[in-house]
Amino acid sequence: MAKASVAKISGMLLAATAMVGSPAFAQSGRGGEQNLNGTISNSSPSNDGRRYQVRTLTFEAGKRYSIGVTSDDFDTKLRLSFADDNDETLAEDDDGGDGTNSYLEFIPARTGTYRVRVSSYNDNMGSYVLKIKNLPPLPALLRPNPVSTSTVVFKHFTGELSSSDAVVRNRRVDDYLFRFEAGKQAFIYMDRDGEGLDPHLSVFAENDRNGNNEIASDDDGGDEVNAFISFVPEKTGNYIVRASSIGDESASGRYTLRVGQQP
Repeated sequence: MAKASVAKISGMLLAATAMVGSPAFAQSGRGGEQNLNGTISNSSPSNDGRRYQVRTLTFEAGKRYSIGVTSDDFDTKLRLSFADDNDETLAEDDDGGDGTNSYLEFIPARTGTYRVRVSSYNDNMGSYVLKIKNLPPLPALLRPNPVSTSTVVFKHFTGELSSSDAVVRNRRVDDYLFRFEAGKQAFIYMDRDGEGLDPHLSVFAENDRNGNNEIASDDDGGDEVNAFISFVPEKTGNYIVRASSIGDESASGRYTLRVGQQP
């Protein structure tokens, strides 16, 4: 499977220390780290056609831990849950480690017994190593004092996409010309007025109105389905800001454009 982390942690978990041994696993390691060797085979339990093994561990509230699974035989998948009847998933990961290996970090909310389930992303089987490590606490939050402040002044423009507008690449568009200064961050918002539009923004150089080389674009970067762009112009000059809507040329409706730049 391609490398793409899908680590997911419920809320802010808080977690564990003492390890409960199991004769099914060989253990090695020292200090705050343990390596637990295991094998998934035809005799392992199955869920949705995938074999798995479960390790039961005790974790301590407020401490920080990492859990990783490595294997040369299969694409690992890791799941963490409370060891109770609900078996609620607290965290899971597929490719958060190197390659297709699994890795997650967490801080348990309560001291108790947890289940760590190791499985394969597909139906392959083989040996693996489950690695549990005590991590140092997270550093204290920074509370910096600003060295300066700045105020961005926004100009507001109202517009409407309608049947009288030009159609570019199957979308109605309104093109605006703005002058931006090089090296200063520009902010552009497009907020719909009503339900007719799904706003979309694009920025082009003045001489590229055909839109072959977008400098920046956005669909849902603002609130809900509204669009938002932030970019830093490389050169001082005129730029095209294109307001349009996701969908075909039948999309129409009113909107507000807000444009500002760092002073």
